[in-house]
Amino acid sequence: MKESLGKPAFPQPPDCKAAQSPIDIVLLMKRPEVAFAASAFSRIDRSLKLAYAYSHNMLEHAPPKLSKKARLVAFSTSIIVSAPVLAAFPGGGYNFHPGPPSYPGNRPSAFACYAGEKQFGVTFHRMLPRVDEGEILDCEHFSIAGCNTSSAIAILAYQRLARLLLMNITALAELDRPLIGNGVRWTGMKTTLAQYNRMRSVPGDIETSELDRRIRAFNWVYTPLDSRKSTRPDPATE
Repeated sequence: MKESLGKPAFPQPPDCKAAQSPIDIVLLMKRPEVAFAASAFSRIDRSLKLAYAYSHNMLEHAPPKLSKKARLVAFSTSIIVSAPVLAAFPGGGYNFHPGPPSYPGNRPSAFACYAGEKQFGVTFHRMLPRVDEGEILDCEHFSIAGCNTSSAIAILAYQRLARLLLMNITALAELDRPLIGNGVRWTGMKTTLAQYNRMRSVPGDIETSELDRRIRAFNWVYTPLDSRKSTRPDPATE
């Protein structure tokens, strides 16, 4: 994938603000991923009009310019698309989630690492206003037995997610073709960034084994200082 990201076979599309009407597909992802996805779409149908956004503000420029069958395609993004903007896409929104159906929500690799999972996965699903609840269209599972940190899991998941995109690129490019669910359902508790950050904050008396577990899962941790308790000696007691 690194070679594909470095040398796109198709010119990078304009952002939503600069794009001309009508837009067929909006790519909600970072710029290197835009080049990768645009190249993949061009191999299927070079007539597709593409645009991209990597923030919600950019995405808000798209609705007035959308074609009658326009689709939104998101890839490993933390951006939550508002209900009005999502509803503006006649062809719906689709997301590639860097975790399996059993790990919806934010930072799935971190929570899977903390739980000691040996299997992980990636998911392709319809977008709804509520994150990671839309119908699942495709997913892939793989072993993470050799990964002892969340970063290692995330790297492997990113590679597999790119492959999942390529496996479904034709279905996404064919705007007249409805995408059919695979019958798999979301399970597990949806995780949030707030939960992730709470796991990075540890008490000073944490057990060594638990500290190691959190460091490997949550990319290092910190012990918050309690401003109510000073470590300076009381002059009256000296």
